[in-house]
Amino acid sequence: MQMMNAMIVLLLSLFVNGQIPNPGQYRFTLTTNGVAQERYAVDKQVGKMLRIWFSNIGDEEFGGNQDIYVRADNRTYFFDFMSQPPQCIANRGGPYNEMNYWPKVVDAFGGESKTYDELIFDADCDGTCLTWTIEFNSTQHYHYHYQDRLYVKKSERKPIKSVLKGYNMDTGKLVSTDVTRFIGWNTDKIPEYEFDYPMDLKTCYYA
Repeated sequence: MQMMNAMIVLLLSLFVNGQIPNPGQYRFTLTTNGVAQERYAVDKQVGKMLRIWFSNIGDEEFGGNQDIYVRADNRTYFFDFMSQPPQCIANRGGPYNEMNYWPKVVDAFGGESKTYDELIFDADCDGTCLTWTIEFNSTQHYHYHYQDRLYVKKSERKPIKSVLKGYNMDTGKLVSTDVTRFIGWNTDKIPEYEFDYPMDLKTCYYA
């Protein structure tokens, strides 16, 4: 009986390990073609979310705008550092859909219950990657066909990158490649400083 139970646990673990990780708390910085775009920190249990948009040149020292959602306040605080002077707006409710970034990625590639499509050896995974692939035609560029592949490091169950390739539908030739990376992916307990307000909330406009 014990051997059978152990076998069931092993099979379940193998099945789960072939799925897209979709944790309730996570942190990472998103880059596109080497340029920092956004940073996310999400903790569903405590009800807090952070989204930072970096400046157009990807200068993390400068930063662009920042959102912090606090469920206990039923507020989403928007800090606009692009305006002069910087502004703070406390909007009732939230969070914005864009703030809970990762579940949207999971859904786009088939959902958290979908097992991987292909095993690929890749240097960014230090060996084996689990990959999921979606394909679609552009609604703007009618002769372009796109293939988007998500890579998850098998040994650590850690998302590494997604690679979007565009092909000319007439010639079949590759015309573009965009690489989005998930830098510093971490699912440990999120430090409270991630949700520190960058401005005094007394300066906020309450909408």
